[in-house]
Amino acid sequence: MFGIMLVENDLITCEWLKNQVEWEKYGFELVCIASNGIDALQKFNQYKIDVVISEICMPKMDGIELLNTIKEYGKTSIVIYLSNSEDFPYAKQGLLLGAYDYVKKPIEKKLLVEVLIKAHDSLLKMNIEQEKSQKLKEKLELNFAISREKVLYDLLRGKDVVYYELHGIIDEYNINLSKNMVLVGIIEIGNFDDASKEWIKSGKFEELIKKIRLIISCVLNEYNVLSCNNIDMDIGVISVILQPINTMEKKEFEEVSVDFFEKVLNEIKQSFNVRVTIGIGNVFLSLSDISLSYMGAKSALRHKYVLGGNRVISISQFDKNSRQSLLYPVEREKLLAEQIMTGDDKAIKLAENIFDDIAAGTQDNLKRIAFAASQLIFNISHFIDIHYGFINKLYDFSVFDNINISEFSSVQEIKEYFIKFVTSVLNVIKEYKPAQSNNLIKKACEYVLSHIEQEITLMSISEHLSISKNYFCSLFKQETGYNFLEYVTKIKMEWAKMLIKEGSYKTYEVCEMLGYREASYFSRLFRKYTGQSPAEYKKNFHN
Repeated sequence: MFGIMLVENDLITCEWLKNQVEWEKYGFELVCIASNGIDALQKFNQYKIDVVISEICMPKMDGIELLNTIKEYGKTSIVIYLSNSEDFPYAKQGLLLGAYDYVKKPIEKKLLVEVLIKAHDSLLKMNIEQEKSQKLKEKLELNFAISREKVLYDLLRGKDVVYYELHGIIDEYNINLSKNMVLVGIIEIGNFDDASKEWIKSGKFEELIKKIRLIISCVLNEYNVLSCNNIDMDIGVISVILQPINTMEKKEFEEVSVDFFEKVLNEIKQSFNVRVTIGIGNVFLSLSDISLSYMGAKSALRHKYVLGGNRVISISQFDKNSRQSLLYPVEREKLLAEQIMTGDDKAIKLAENIFDDIAAGTQDNLKRIAFAASQLIFNISHFIDIHYGFINKLYDFSVFDNINISEFSSVQEIKEYFIKFVTSVLNVIKEYKPAQSNNLIKKACEYVLSHIEQEITLMSISEHLSISKNYFCSLFKQETGYNFLEYVTKIKMEWAKMLIKEGSYKTYEVCEMLGYREASYFSRLFRKYTGQSPAEYKKNFHN
């Protein structure tokens, strides 16, 4: 069955949907209910959601913004809008942005069921297509030609391209980037006001975007100290990457960049009757940190819900004036989880950056910081548990669930605890998923981690990877420092320790769960690995 989340702030409508629709009959399970967009995003990471049925006009975050953020998460979830007649233009814009369908209020059960049946068929087809495309992707992965736009997109999103040799990529695709200071701004055009809707209805929205790109180029000519790259991130959303051409102080570069975006905003306002909001991230000293500036720009844009749009909003102003509270960093939360799971040490820097932004935006209010830190730990743990379940078999993170952060006495204490959590998970990943840069070894480790309960031999892994045993053994040793079978034993013994600590399994049961045929052989391996028999280990742990 496919999972459904309802996002509805009207209790009567919510109850009707919950009780009157026979979800299972149409191949769905009602997984959870959220009251607004922010609540929906937090639950989105906790459950497997295939379909989101959402009210389009809601407080805190509307259905359009929810759809855009789900797309940022890289999910293929179907979004269906519930819309009153007066909100129909928003629903139509949602369809242009990628929503699946909409149902008018008051809801007619027959029409809703028709949409559900159609959505179920689409999901089945999508699953089949994903399986086909995944097989094709694996074959083409190493030879995939990276386009200039994809390079810029991946740099902004913090994807694997940042670990490549940047100079080689920049030269190959003739991208005007240096490895020096960088600042990212995001220009959001329209924000679905009446004027922008008219541009869309008339079919001239693409023409508007071209004219705004021309304005960016013209304004840049007035700033001969800046270089600029820009890329479309979504409909009506342009990311602008600024760098200084010559040596410049960080403060001076930031001031010039803000002035540049103020000029762009004013030129657009004078030329077109359309709302424009620009979010600006922090300056970072290295191009490798460009994704942090991009995420800062997205966080700045979130403040339009507090400050209003149609202006330039710089994330740096909240470091100086913390009276405006930061919204919860939903995008950076996912990026942090992904960086942790790739064993990237930059996760520590990103975690510190997120925490400092939260602290600055809450006037160092301990209760609010503690709540945000708790949410980050909880949501990252759930994200990891859902996507990388093997972690809980190798390391016991329950210690982080048993601490009440709200009882901490200082911001520094909370920060140290949060960084300790990130560091602990990161160290586990680096320990059990070595050689992340080698795709073949990465696949071998992932296979072992996802098949801990099975018997794993050199024959089975070499067949899985379609390479010879001798070549694989040599390569694995070279890249990780382990013999492959030693690595397998290490993984199995660590899970055995977790199972024995739990105390509810006998030795022969643990043996069977790990895929060993003889309990005596398992016991010998365990003693060799830990210096104790399973019974001794269990006794000493509980004592």
